[in-house]
Amino acid sequence: MKSFLWRIALFLPAAVFAVYLFMAVAGIIASIAGAGTVFYCTVYCKVGVALIIAVVAAILYSQARLSFHNE
Repeated sequence: MKSFLWRIALFLPAAVFAVYLFMAVAGIIASIAGAGTVFYCTVYCKVGVALIIAVVAAILYSQARLSFHNE
């Protein structure tokens, strides 16, 4: 259990930060391309939320599988 918590404490913030950087770059590119408020309030927000949820679920699943499979 201790290794699971250490892995989560290391990988989860790094993954969320990577998603943050990806969304920032995507937002900058969309702004340069001329995206308006409709894009940011609909597609961009929904993709961001879905991506964060998917990354958190994937990290938790993979770390739980790795930590508890060997025991």
